[in-house]
Amino acid sequence: MIRLILLVFTPVLSLIIFTLGSGLLTTLLTVRLHMGGGGPWIVGLLTAVYYLGLVLGSFLIGNMIKRVGHIRVYAACGSILAVATILQGMFANDVTWLVLRFFAGYCTAGIYVAIESWLLVVSPEKRRGQVLSIYMVSFYAALAGGQFFLNASNPATIIPFAIVTMLFSLSVVPLSMTRATCPANEDISALSLRKLYRISPSGVIGCVAGGLITSVVYGVMPLFVAQMNFSTSFVATIMATTIFGAMFIQYPVGRLSDFIERRKVLTFMSFTTLIVCVVLMIVSRFELLFVVMAFIFGGVSFTIYPLSINHACDYLEGRDIVAATQGLLFANGVGSIIGPLLVPEFIHVLGPLGLFVYFGLIAGLLGIFFSWRRTQKSSTPLEEQQDYVSVPRTPVATELDPRAEE
Repeated sequence: MIRLILLVFTPVLSLIIFTLGSGLLTTLLTVRLHMGGGGPWIVGLLTAVYYLGLVLGSFLIGNMIKRVGHIRVYAACGSILAVATILQGMFANDVTWLVLRFFAGYCTAGIYVAIESWLLVVSPEKRRGQVLSIYMVSFYAALAGGQFFLNASNPATIIPFAIVTMLFSLSVVPLSMTRATCPANEDISALSLRKLYRISPSGVIGCVAGGLITSVVYGVMPLFVAQMNFSTSFVATIMATTIFGAMFIQYPVGRLSDFIERRKVLTFMSFTTLIVCVVLMIVSRFELLFVVMAFIFGGVSFTIYPLSINHACDYLEGRDIVAATQGLLFANGVGSIIGPLLVPEFIHVLGPLGLFVYFGLIAGLLGIFFSWRRTQKSSTPLEEQQDYVSVPRTPVATELDPRAEE
């Protein structure tokens, strides 16, 4: 295990440094908008534009990597992100931020594709599941840890933007100084989304719903906490707690789905998310209870996307895994773009608690859909179900999925 960690240490270290800054920036922008009088509509639009850039970049950045290599793409994307971040601190107007957030999403995709494809090449085939685990734990830990930088300075100043800029710039150093040979990028097989939906409607719809939920958590949930008149430090605490919940609960639930028919687990997690949303609305004024429930909410709601991918993979052959997970990523990206555009209407009509009405409605409808699908199609026998694999949100590391080797 130590040799494996050393093998992936350089790209994962760059990932950790970058994600610390990325986690801070997402929450910082929402807090700054709230302080400047920005409402849910502009927050949602900024989040949607970011995910539009992320989805486009995930599928287009590969050609750039083929031309100039992983390290140069990472360095270019990291540099552009650093410039875009400091510009957001210097020019706080909606139009400028919308443009910059689109490019930030596109360049963020470049960062993740470069890192993930690097891991793909250096990972031994039989150890890819472990590499994915290291990747996911590092990603979630850094994403949660980045929230606490919000308490390091006044969000109304340019200083937190400067901190993010420094983290983005520093993340280039480990990868650019490595002596390892730059990996080659290979073409990926194709599988249409329409065919994928025919194979596994539950997998596709579950991925869309995962995007509808997680994008709003990252982009709009800090606004809810701010609108409830909690302190900036509490915003950081809630966001970190929610992400830590996703990190700690996701894998045990996934392993449980190896022993219970996966659609049953998806149905249970969907309705559990609905119940947790109701409890969150009830305890929203009690800080300690809200923190506890935010941890549980992050854990149960963030399982929907990886469980949906794993459910779809139960019906696929190994050679189709990579193409299928890219299609499912696209479905997740569609949800990630639509969600931030829908939730402002809930907040406008129902107030801050409309956020959890939105989450609960999505989860409830999803649970009903999964329940209906169980009556329409027989489940995969447990002995034929593939092992659960925790899957990232960007396409290249899906090739790390050990199921693709079967």
